[in-house]
Amino acid sequence: MTSEERDGLRRIRRWRLWAWIFLLSYVPMVWIVKRTTHSDLAVAPFILVWVVGFVRCIARLAFSPCPRCGRFFYSLSGTPSFFNVLAHQCTHCGLPLNADRVIYPSMEG
Repeated sequence: MTSEERDGLRRIRRWRLWAWIFLLSYVPMVWIVKRTTHSDLAVAPFILVWVVGFVRCIARLAFSPCPRCGRFFYSLSGTPSFFNVLAHQCTHCGLPLNADRVIYPSMEG
């Protein structure tokens, strides 16, 4: 595994982590803002920031190139796709998302 492949996989994992953080933080964030401000109007800017952040993370994941083959990591066709964002490997060359974390290369498979 080359250093470019490692860096590319780290980038994909980082954006994937941020997407999960945004997704799981929505309800607690809205609840906290609503409880502290007692206003529906005050929640709107937080929801806007949340939507922009979540869409950015998902878009970055959809447009992430595979570090090995260069095609979109989560796409089955040539266009970016949002449907395979939970895949654990490249949909074209099969590069696992955690390939740089394998301790014993003979156990990769």
